Amino acid sequence: MTDLEKIEDMYPQLKFWGIEVNNPHYHGCIVGTDVYINTLQDDIDWLKTALHEASHYENDSGNLKNARLVEVLRAEGYADRQSIRSFNIMFG
Repeated sequence: MTDLEKIEDMYPQLKFWGIEVNNPHYHGCIVGTDVYINTLQDDIDWLKTALHEASHYENDSGNLKNARLVEVLRAEGYADRQSIRSFNIMFG
């Protein structure tokens, strides 16, 4: 079982998709229960992105598209911290 499959097993309600986005700043996003991960990033980034988006699924509701809103910045910060914590626990 790959490391990404371990994360997929932790979140059976989510569907993980690999997409190619030729932008070094794009890592992934979640739309409903579909998690899109940029396959042009490295493998470690896939894992961190999967955990980040799963954190959004578990903790956030509403539209997170406007990155200028304080609520969105807080949600992104929390998802970043949560994904780092989860990554270190799983693969640390």
